[in-house]
Amino acid sequence: MKFIVFQSSVSPDYFIVTNIDHVGAVKDTLCPNGGVLKKVGEYTEMGEMRAAFDETLAMAAIAKQGYYRFEAQSMAAVPASPEMP
Repeated sequence: MKFIVFQSSVSPDYFIVTNIDHVGAVKDTLCPNGGVLKKVGEYTEMGEMRAAFDETLAMAAIAKQGYYRFEAQSMAAVPASPEMP
């Protein structure tokens, strides 16, 4: 499968993934905090060790609802460490 990846203009850690058959299901209303979805690129399956998202879950979600949502874990906010007394 070739994945088409979109990124939120307001929440850059938020992505929508679809394929060519379901690209019509991708709407800006899927952005969690408003904004628009901008196309990042098209990528073929990379395998579990290289993909930025779970391709198996993505394929199932795309088949069911036309898209898969994910947040980039490497870019997600890290909670502050508790201060040592």
